[in-house]
Amino acid sequence: MKKTYRLLATSLIAFAPAMVQAQDNDEPVTQDADDALFEVPLEDLLTLESTSVAKKRQRVSESAAAVYVINQDDIRRSSATSIPDLLRTVPGLEVGDQQNGRTVVAVRGFKSIFTNSLLVMVDGRSIYVTTNSGVFWDQLMIPLTDIERIEIVRGPGATLWGANAVNGVINIITKHSGDALGAKADIRVSSKEQEGSVTYGERVNDALSFRLSANVRHDNGPTDFAGNDMSRRHFGKAFSGRVDWEPKESDAYTLQAEYSDGKYDFPFRYVSRNLLNPGYEAQQTENSFETVNVLGRWMHRANENLDWSVQAYFDRIARTEIGTVSFIREQSDLDIGVRWKADDTHEINAGVGGRIIDDSMSSTRGIVLSPPSNTDHWLSGYIQDDISLIGDKLRLTIGTKVERNNFTGFELQPSAKLFVRPSKSFALWGGVSRAVRTPSRFERHAIIDLLVDLPNTPANPTPLPFYTVMLGNADIKAERLTAYEAGIRAQLNKNWSLDLAAYHNVYHRLSGFELVSVTPVIQPPIPFPLGLQATLQFANVGKAKTWGLEAIFKGNVTEWWKTEISYAHFNFKQPSDPQTGQHAQLLFPLQNSPRHSFAVTNDMDLFESMSMRSQLRYVGELLGGRVPDYFSLDGRLTYRIGASAELSLIGENLLQKRRVEFIQPSYQTPPAYVPRSVAVQGRIRF
Repeated sequence: MKKTYRLLATSLIAFAPAMVQAQDNDEPVTQDADDALFEVPLEDLLTLESTSVAKKRQRVSESAAAVYVINQDDIRRSSATSIPDLLRTVPGLEVGDQQNGRTVVAVRGFKSIFTNSLLVMVDGRSIYVTTNSGVFWDQLMIPLTDIERIEIVRGPGATLWGANAVNGVINIITKHSGDALGAKADIRVSSKEQEGSVTYGERVNDALSFRLSANVRHDNGPTDFAGNDMSRRHFGKAFSGRVDWEPKESDAYTLQAEYSDGKYDFPFRYVSRNLLNPGYEAQQTENSFETVNVLGRWMHRANENLDWSVQAYFDRIARTEIGTVSFIREQSDLDIGVRWKADDTHEINAGVGGRIIDDSMSSTRGIVLSPPSNTDHWLSGYIQDDISLIGDKLRLTIGTKVERNNFTGFELQPSAKLFVRPSKSFALWGGVSRAVRTPSRFERHAIIDLLVDLPNTPANPTPLPFYTVMLGNADIKAERLTAYEAGIRAQLNKNWSLDLAAYHNVYHRLSGFELVSVTPVIQPPIPFPLGLQATLQFANVGKAKTWGLEAIFKGNVTEWWKTEISYAHFNFKQPSDPQTGQHAQLLFPLQNSPRHSFAVTNDMDLFESMSMRSQLRYVGELLGGRVPDYFSLDGRLTYRIGASAELSLIGENLLQKRRVEFIQPSYQTPPAYVPRSVAVQGRIRF
């Protein structure tokens, strides 16, 4: 009877707008383990360690930052098929599909197809692309079973990680090869996408192990408002390998490499070349990517108070975008870091690094870079002192990052944070930080001709079509942020905890557009203008303030049922020009982010061999209602067959047939709708 009540309660919660699971930030477990969900008591959950806040192992409960960790059990129970899908329920993170192969991920505002204020790393390797200031999420094809954990820091991380870690840092950490032994296969088939991955790991001896992985993904892509396919399929594949060697206790070496490629298309609109027939020409563009990266790392522990690491990597990306733009980008990076516990009071992290980025682009239409080839270089150093003023009850962390690049010069990014723990079950933290975003190659060197406003329309009341050309600005400066943050963590009782974070961000020198000229468009021998051309130039034109609150309430309803409720509020103010009364035209409008969002997640162990997860999310409207708000419900029912296999039934977007998640008016693609889907997934370990 007890199990019957469990099953009934689970069914009601999974498929009705009710409470939905807990992302428990407990210690990661290996994929080989078939651990029960509730083996870790709630009072131990906040002992989970993160390395992304302080570049050292540190308990999340002791971090002076808004930290969230997705662990292996979260990944295994999730209905997600990709890393962006895993990020959807993290408070303060915004995720949406824009088009086939184009996913948008942002934190605390400035959401766009190229979110320029979020630094993303894989095992410490930056995948932030400075050519366009953003991340190509479709290239990130790591099998989810290979991920140890994902650490998300909401708020600046520039003091340690440098430029472009403005609003947040995401660090994706893959498993040590010794923790992924044996063979594993994971196959998922749904009405929308099909994916399969295979991983094999082996320990050669006590000191040496390796892992090989392959992943293939096929996605039908989004639909139009009537449910018709908008584009041909998205197909990608990836192969990776990792070797770990620990010849003695004081040294650890890692070598890893990855290759991925993919092809897809989506509809795009180009400005008509026929000036007598102004408007757009619709095309089904052919797009592709090919990436390869190699990373090596040596970590040495001299003693319990001193250790250092050396990391180097090379990353190459070749992409074709919107059918006509092809670019190649190569990045070489070297970092040296030291951790020194000088005494019981001071623990110092310091390091130096260098980076060289070569990129080149060719285009037949729409976007040109001048010069077509370019080399950028960075030199940087950082130091941070973690000062224990009163044992583990009062800690001050101060530090700064100093960088120099060849296009904006020196950038200083300091921070100061205070952590206070008046009791074992209650902690406060707060801080002030400065971060910068360096301008992309497009902002510095692009010529963009992708927009036209037809005559006698609200956007253009004149009788002539209005063509817009945007020019790069080699003198544009880095954007600056001053961030004020504060948070509370409380263990309310044995079963429930609360985590609150608030922030107030002040931005200066935001990138946008300035009007250079308006000229008539002439085509001889026609003696009169066929239109007007507005020439804009990228410039530091804007200021803005954003503020918000993020809350996480989680715990055990019963011994077999965990739940988490999260909420995020975002607001902003953009000052207007005192002379014109108009707001500056920013590169990425703040209206692209929802004011309110929340998620309710439930995890349940129904029987020894069966578990269920359900997630109910709400995302507020964007762009003044041009993208409506929506509720989304996902569910996963998993049946474990012994200790080596499991079978799952998965439903995504169950509350509506399809929905729009994001549009960007300046990007000339029609709205794409994300459809409902049902999937079957099988996993087996040999």
